[in-house]
Amino acid sequence: MIVAADGSIPATELAKLGVRPGQHLRIVVDASLPKALALRGSLAEYPEPSWEDFEYAGTRAREDFGLT
Repeated sequence: MIVAADGSIPATELAKLGVRPGQHLRIVVDASLPKALALRGSLAEYPEPSWEDFEYAGTRAREDFGLT
């Protein structure tokens, strides 16, 4: 896992968990979770977003980050 300089995962949040700069992290899947909680296919019934939906979401995200 790499914490990007753009703050995609704020280093301060990771530091609260005891993670320090330069540490190597790995993802560990909790095998005890029931399959019903798996994400794969969980939105299968959700409609495909249109291009307009995508553009709208992008506009809102840019506004949230003050990039407009």
